[in-house]
Amino acid sequence: MFKLLGLLFLLPLSLFAQNTITGKVISATSNRAVSEASVFLNNTVTGTKTSTDGSFSLSNIQNGAYKIVVSCIGYEHYEKTIIVNGDIHLEDVKLIPKITELGEVKISAKKHSTPDLYLRIFTNEFLGQTKNARACKILNPGIIHFVYDSDNEKLTATTSDFLIIENKALGYRIKYMLVSFSNDARWVRTSYTGISFFEQMDSTNAQQLIWKKNRAETYQNSSMHFLRACISSQLTEEGFTVWKVIRTPASNRPTDSVVRERINSLRDYPKASPELSKWLKIAKQPAYDQKVGHTPPELYDYIKRTDQKGIYGFGFPFTLMINYHNAGNGSNRNSSFVTFVAPYAYFDSNGILFTPENCIIQGFWGDKRIGDLLPDDYKFPGGY
Repeated sequence: MFKLLGLLFLLPLSLFAQNTITGKVISATSNRAVSEASVFLNNTVTGTKTSTDGSFSLSNIQNGAYKIVVSCIGYEHYEKTIIVNGDIHLEDVKLIPKITELGEVKISAKKHSTPDLYLRIFTNEFLGQTKNARACKILNPGIIHFVYDSDNEKLTATTSDFLIIENKALGYRIKYMLVSFSNDARWVRTSYTGISFFEQMDSTNAQQLIWKKNRAETYQNSSMHFLRACISSQLTEEGFTVWKVIRTPASNRPTDSVVRERINSLRDYPKASPELSKWLKIAKQPAYDQKVGHTPPELYDYIKRTDQKGIYGFGFPFTLMINYHNAGNGSNRNSSFVTFVAPYAYFDSNGILFTPENCIIQGFWGDKRIGDLLPDDYKFPGGY
């Protein structure tokens, strides 16, 4: 994907460059201009509407990697990933008319009789369970389509339109198109994907100051903060310490494949309930023992710049434990653990991973959800 180069020791002066993205939206079938289409950068506060001639302009764009999204009633969503290092004029965006079809009615196995339980599970896992998350509210939960697979204890969800989420802790109204959501109760795993747009909520000046303070506190000890500190070679000054962690299979726990096989074989036998409970508890135990190194790795051991301006590589042959102001002490409550499943995960000048599938994030960062999400173009007051 990218050619790796040496570590960049100084923060690029062009990091806060203010760029402009322009283009025009037309219908793919008639080539006519599409007006009033929403054009925005995914997971940012940057967006606009197309004019009568279909043209649009997004200004004050920081350098970085973004997904530009165009949506309009009656058309399929358009998405394209772009890397911004200067002004960009896009080729005409051609929207494909949406064809409404009567889909096949599917009846899914439901273990519980009320959808309220599904919504509660979804809310806890999607918004999170932090202080910020508890201040969030989904204004239109009725558009969520749930499917529950009782055999595998897996809840999935999708939406055909944007969820509207109010975060009264951070002062954002988030429009989120849920592409996929999966909660696997058996293996305690949750994943979700989607596109989103942030709008800053209006309120009194006093409330705006509170939101500004809450956003700054949320930024501290975030992956965004850490990766930006890496780019500027300011880890110590920003309060981060990084340690090498060697993980080995837990000596007193069977492998995941053995645990999965035993659970699956016992589920069909009602009299095996005590044995099944035992194996379900084993499934929740750590699958590894870990040893923390005595000497922290150097920044250049896990951060590389690439041949693409503003794009960086983040990778390490072992797990990295990241602490903030030494508050973690190795506990999942405050420490973050990053294990790489590919040589590098790539991130941009904003400190945003755009290949998150290349690493597994656990601990403090891994527990964060939508309720603690800041826009990709968030600017920390008074600094990076």
